[in-house]
Amino acid sequence: MGKWYVVWEGYEPGICDSWAECEERTKGFPNARFKSFSTREEAIAAFRSNDEDERAVIRAIASGPKQKVNYAAIPEILPGSIAVDGACSGNPGQMEYRCVDVMTGEEIFRKGPFPGATNNIGEFLAIVHALALYSREGKNNPIYTDSKTALAWVRNRHCKTTLTRTAENAYIFDIIHRAERWLQTHAWGNPIIKWQTDKWGEIPADFGRK
Repeated sequence: MGKWYVVWEGYEPGICDSWAECEERTKGFPNARFKSFSTREEAIAAFRSNDEDERAVIRAIASGPKQKVNYAAIPEILPGSIAVDGACSGNPGQMEYRCVDVMTGEEIFRKGPFPGATNNIGEFLAIVHALALYSREGKNNPIYTDSKTALAWVRNRHCKTTLTRTAENAYIFDIIHRAERWLQTHAWGNPIIKWQTDKWGEIPADFGRK
């Protein structure tokens, strides 16, 4: 099993997953300071605490039946960030979306359920809703989403859904239209970032229905 390395003092401080990378960041650097760890979680916690004493390492995995990652212990996640997610029962089906504070888990908003919609639409609307909300409040908090599709739709300012408009879902199409108009008429400073589920676990806004 491989080791993880923390570089506190070097050309590029951070966490490395190989000795070669650690050596590249520290070789020839005056008073370089680094240490190896058996797991990524230990390395993350040590880097966050800025303490190379192994006794000071705090596990980044919180206790509990699901062993959820303690997001506050992951150095890559930007401070003050929020996370959005959508959920849909059926495809199309009953869709809803929400936004939470990444570090506290506090729910900022939740919308739906809306009939005859899709998960991608929910993911898209969640991002736009967060952008509009924070724009009104003058905040540039980073926004995390785990949807590549929603990221692309927001970037193109267009919800490229193949869903057919019906009497049942007409209301959601009206919301989509308003969201697209907002994107086309506003600028925003919030970074919209892809949540790395494979590294960090489920996004904090996940509805937990998998």
